[in-house]
Amino acid sequence: MKRAVFFDKEEQTLNVDIRYVLEDSTKFELFNISKGYAPTQGDTIYLMPGVNIPRAKLKDLALNNGIKIVRDASNANIVITGKATPGRVLHGNWYYTGPIKKIEKYITHLDSIDEYYKDNLRTALLSSESDIVYFNYGTKLDIVNCIGYGVNMNSSHYYYIHDEWKQLIDDCQNKVIYDESELLAMINGDDAVSITNEVYTQLREMFKSSDQDNHIMAMEIMANSNYVESGLYLLMLLEEYGYKISDCHTKNHVNFKSMVSYFGLRVRDVDSLDPDDVSKKLVSLHLLTTDWLNILFESRLDWFITNIARSSTFNVASIVPTPEVDAVIQSEYRAEISFDDKKAPVLDFAIGVNEVPEKIEVVDQDDLSAPVLEESNEEEPETEVLTESELAHDLYGVDNENIEVTLETELLTTNPQTTQTNESTDIDWF
Repeated sequence: MKRAVFFDKEEQTLNVDIRYVLEDSTKFELFNISKGYAPTQGDTIYLMPGVNIPRAKLKDLALNNGIKIVRDASNANIVITGKATPGRVLHGNWYYTGPIKKIEKYITHLDSIDEYYKDNLRTALLSSESDIVYFNYGTKLDIVNCIGYGVNMNSSHYYYIHDEWKQLIDDCQNKVIYDESELLAMINGDDAVSITNEVYTQLREMFKSSDQDNHIMAMEIMANSNYVESGLYLLMLLEEYGYKISDCHTKNHVNFKSMVSYFGLRVRDVDSLDPDDVSKKLVSLHLLTTDWLNILFESRLDWFITNIARSSTFNVASIVPTPEVDAVIQSEYRAEISFDDKKAPVLDFAIGVNEVPEKIEVVDQDDLSAPVLEESNEEEPETEVLTESELAHDLYGVDNENIEVTLETELLTTNPQTTQTNESTDIDWF
C-alpha cells in the first residue's frame, strides 16, 4: 500500500487527490493473514469493520477463554478481519496509469491551465510514494494528445483506502491478524450439535417440506452446529437447497450469516453453489477428508459424471469403451490420460493382445474358388476385338451369317474347356 497521486483534468482546472492505493490490481487484501488462532487468557481482540460474528456468542467465548474484546485497535494484540472488511474500508474504481515523468512532461504542455493548479499537481507528485499516477479516461485522451503515447492505454480496477480508515489500517499493520473463520469455528461451543449423515437426512426432509417454518428451523439448526465437524453436510445443504434458503427472511439473521461467512460465502451466493464449490470450500479450510470426498462423490455422482471434463475436484485417469464397442473390437482397449504443465490432457493408448490386423483384404464371395493371381507390372498387349461374323470366319474359314445361331453349340463341342475369361476384351467364353 503506497501513497499515490490521483488527478483529473476538467476544462481549465486540475483536480488533485492523495490516496493510499493497493498497486496490485489483482489483489483485494489488506493484511497478511495468520492461521491457527488458539485463544489465550489475557488476549485483547479488536474486530475490524465487516466482521460478522454474533456478539452474544462472542461474549460467551470471551468469558470462557479469559479474553477481552476492545474497541481501540491500538490496545489490541489480536486483530480479526472478515470477508466483508475490504469492502468496508476500501473504495475501488477503474483508472488509467502513467509514470510520473510522463505526467511532469504533460504539465509543461498545459498552457491553458493556471499555474496554481499545475503547482498543486507538481507538489503532489513530489510527495508520492508510487512511481505511477492515476487518472480517468478523459484525462488519458488529453495526455495522449499533448505528449503522445507513453501511458497505459488500458484501464485496471484499483482499490484505495478511505481517508477515515487510514489510521486504523496503520494501527493494525504490526499486529497478529486472523480471519473471522478462526473464531467462527469456536463460537457455538463444545456442546454444539455435529451434523452427521442421519441429521443431514432429517434436515433434507425438512427442506423438502412445503412449510417454510420447517426451512427456517433447519437453517437455525445449521447455524448453531459445530462448523468444523459439520462442514461437508452444511455445504451440501447450502448447495442443494440454496434456492429455498434464499426465499427465507431468516437468511440475514446474524447466526446464519456467520455460518455462511465461515465458508467464505455471502448469503446471496448460496443459491448458485455446485458440488465442485463444496469441495473447494472444504479444501480452503483444510477440512476435506477421504471419507467426506467419498460421500460427496457418491451423493453427487451424476453431476460429476456430467461435468467431469471441467471439474476442479476430479480428473479422468483413463477411458474404456462401452460393452457394445468392446464386443465389436474384441480388444482390451484403454486410453490413459495424463496432464502436461498447462493442464492440457495427454493421451497414451494401451491396446490388449487381441489387436486388429493392420490391413484386411476383402474378397468377393463369387471369387472364393478362383485362384488369386499376383498383379504384374507388365503391360498386356492390346487385343483386336472381332465381330461375330469375323470370328466365325477365323474359326471355320467361311463367311456365313447363320453361323452365330450355332456358334455357342459348336464351340462347346469343339472346346471342352467350360470357362475362359479374356480380361482385355471383356468377352466371356462358355
